[in-house]
Amino acid sequence: MNAIAIGPFAFSADRFSVIVGLVVFMLIGSLLAARVDNRLGNFTTAATLLGVVGARAGHVLAHAESFLQEPLRVLAIWQGGFSPTGGLLGVLLAVVILWRRAPKAAPWAILPLAAGLFVWVVVTTLTDSGAAPRAPETSYAVLARDETLAIAERKGRPAVLNLWASWCPPCRREMPMMAGMAEGNPEVDFLFANQGESRAAIESYLRQTGVDLETILLDPFSDLSRHYGAIGLPATLFINPDGTLAATHLGEISREAIAERLAAFSSEDRKQTE
Repeated sequence: MNAIAIGPFAFSADRFSVIVGLVVFMLIGSLLAARVDNRLGNFTTAATLLGVVGARAGHVLAHAESFLQEPLRVLAIWQGGFSPTGGLLGVLLAVVILWRRAPKAAPWAILPLAAGLFVWVVVTTLTDSGAAPRAPETSYAVLARDETLAIAERKGRPAVLNLWASWCPPCRREMPMMAGMAEGNPEVDFLFANQGESRAAIESYLRQTGVDLETILLDPFSDLSRHYGAIGLPATLFINPDGTLAATHLGEISREAIAERLAAFSSEDRKQTE
């Protein structure tokens, strides 16, 4: 899993590269504001805000039906969910505003934009950990069932592997939604691998919350976190039918992000059957 840890904070590599690119973009804009035109500082601030708002708005519009059921989730940006097209439109709007208000300073906007883009590409390349590990062949005990399960042996079915713990607040927040997604998508194996807790602690959590999960794997030594390089919880991994890793998500995940990955599974399955 491509991720970066800074002290107690953990970031997925793609988010980290965007943050670093934005910092460089705003820093270069501030330097130009002091030496060329102070409106360039306002431009970088406006471009950042409009870019983020546009990216989020594009994602929300693409999943309008889902967000209409829970409108306040529009503000849950920590779950991810941004449209590159919407973000680009927001930045272009900021460029147009600058061009109208300060046409002589507008060409200088290319410099912070290029610097931010360059840093984003470099950081993305440097944080790419290369080939992702395949599903492990180790068998794990299944809670509430007298059996074991190996993630690598799932009879050619796609899987969503959620690494969680009952002491983890974002794990607890996303769990009811994950349980609903598992129930509504029986063609995909949803596997909930508890990290580092005893059977008694897990059972106590389930009794208290009433969350109903069909397949809970016991991983008392957090082997799966080490295998996939997950440096924080929760972590959600999308595994292809052949055991290869399709995508990862570090931190709390949204219903829409899971739906997009499940749609990708379905699309890939249709291609293979044609």
